[in-house]
Amino acid sequence: MNKFNLVIFDADGVLVDSEIIANVILLDMLNEIGLYLTLEDVFDICAGKSTAICLETIQDILGQPLPTKFAAEFEQRTMQAFIKHLKPVQGIHDVLSKLNLSFCVASNSSHQWLRQALLKTDLFSYFAGKIFTTTGIIRSKPYPDVFLYAAETMGFSPEECVVIEDTPTGVMAGVNAGMTVFGYSELTKPKKLREAGASVVFNDMRLLPKLLEQENNYLVSSAIAI
Repeated sequence: MNKFNLVIFDADGVLVDSEIIANVILLDMLNEIGLYLTLEDVFDICAGKSTAICLETIQDILGQPLPTKFAAEFEQRTMQAFIKHLKPVQGIHDVLSKLNLSFCVASNSSHQWLRQALLKTDLFSYFAGKIFTTTGIIRSKPYPDVFLYAAETMGFSPEECVVIEDTPTGVMAGVNAGMTVFGYSELTKPKKLREAGASVVFNDMRLLPKLLEQENNYLVSSAIAI
């Protein structure tokens, strides 16, 4: 029996390239109101977090309330950019078509946004009926709630699950759920993912099926040896 029987994918930055698009827009908007940060600063503040938590943190840094329409304008600009530019993460279609394990997606994003993103990138057919978000769940990542809900609904124990995450926040959520976490480091420094608890770190999504196979074979062999 395989150690890993369910793969739980994060969405932003793992399935679709939304994080870089949104963070560039946010950086531009912050510059417009006189808060000059770097793109790396924005990633550190917002990666893996909900928009509401991200904006609360930025407001604390700013030392005063954000403009009244800031959040609504950010959402509008981001959605317009997604409609034009959103793409699947390179190699993810090949991965999903070849993966021989059950899989689903669990995200901090709203269900409506995630559905639109998957449709836009031709990924929806892979995840129809297997989409889990924090909508209706009080606590978002780094709390484990959405991962535990996804595993329970799919019929697997946490120990059977491997989470694919690209941010320290998401990695911590997977670890807090008692799951193994693989860190995808295309946009995040590998060291940060390892420090958050990722047991495997990789920077090319096309490597994932092989990494899962190797890890499962190793775990099965170890169990037989014991």
